[in-house]
Amino acid sequence: MKKSIGALFIAIGAIACTQKGDYKVVRDDVMKFHDVVMADHGKIVNNQMALDTLMKDIKGLKTKFPELDTLKEKTEINALLSKLTQAEDSMNDWMHKFEPDVTGKSNEAAIKYFESEKAKIAAIDSLYKSEIKLSDDYLSKFKKK
Repeated sequence: MKKSIGALFIAIGAIACTQKGDYKVVRDDVMKFHDVVMADHGKIVNNQMALDTLMKDIKGLKTKFPELDTLKEKTEINALLSKLTQAEDSMNDWMHKFEPDVTGKSNEAAIKYFESEKAKIAAIDSLYKSEIKLSDDYLSKFKKK
């Protein structure tokens, strides 16, 4: 979480420095940030699959961990799956709405647009990291990673 906040401050600082520059620099920064966030997408998918596996074999889990409250665990697994899916959906939504072509906009308007998009992708990055950590922590209880 601290790394995400640090990255956000760096991003804001970089944006402040480029306000008088070329919109292409800011657009390239947004695309690079997008690529970094997408690197975590595989972790989201892997954790979803691991949680699905736990859910499908809840009886086997009960055998390994007799003290387990399977109803509580099902509820927690479903909640984690839902949050991972929401994080994934937020990224998909951002990608569908993102418009790299700013033909017809002034350089200043384009810079403002890409700064706004960079803030959005930074928020998604924080969400990804948070949900990955929560699901990693949960899965570590059962060594399913």
